[in-house]
Amino acid sequence: MNIFKQLICVVIIFMTMPMMAQGQKGDTSLRRNTIKVDLTSYWLYRNALMFSYERVVKNRPNQTWAITAGLQQLPKLLGSLDDTLSVTNEFKTKGWKIGGDYRFYLKKENKFAAPHGVFIGPYTTYHHYFNGRTIEVNNKGIIERGNLDFDLNILNLGVQLGYQFVLNNRWTIDMVFIGPSVSHYAFKAKLDGNISVNPDDITNEVILALMDKYPGFKQFLNDKEFASKGKVDAWAYGYRYQLQVGYHFGRKKK
Repeated sequence: MNIFKQLICVVIIFMTMPMMAQGQKGDTSLRRNTIKVDLTSYWLYRNALMFSYERVVKNRPNQTWAITAGLQQLPKLLGSLDDTLSVTNEFKTKGWKIGGDYRFYLKKENKFAAPHGVFIGPYTTYHHYFNGRTIEVNNKGIIERGNLDFDLNILNLGVQLGYQFVLNNRWTIDMVFIGPSVSHYAFKAKLDGNISVNPDDITNEVILALMDKYPGFKQFLNDKEFASKGKVDAWAYGYRYQLQVGYHFGRKKK
């Protein structure tokens, strides 16, 4: 996420602070369901639309479970990657994400019932991306072309700390501040076409370019050779930060 989008996120949080303070007054009734839209995915990815559903656990009013699902695409990657390699076209740009988390809303820290207040708990997410790109190589003045198809799968297992506001017992602002994880990255590429250059060199240049656009890559890659036979299989530390807005509904507690 670039600096401009980070600033937008900070501005939104500070602009909503007065509304949050007002919305907390008199918020004593319990509704068990919340449906939310993830704004972070919109800022990080291309053509992203992500929803989540959170529900208070029956007979455990300070605990909730949540599921997340939606579509998202990796950032666009077109143009020159170095002096000899260019991406001239993109196709098959697909991607999706599913996940879930379990939250414990801290009784000693929270004045109101869940899902309002400070929470901690485990989470998991799984991302899948499939992309096809037309590659053009200038091999000593000879232009060679081919198609590079790749699959990227990311599994995150982590814990998170955050705060959720419930405004007027209807609207929610859900923020995850800290979300460290262990993450598994599986990258597989296939190059077809009349190209004499080592396919691993091309794959590595594409990964380097994605590193500049997708922050998650930098957690496990460096400026060395990454791919061997078009594959990457690695575990690394990851992180999560998130901003969601939602609608709180269901029967009130009698």
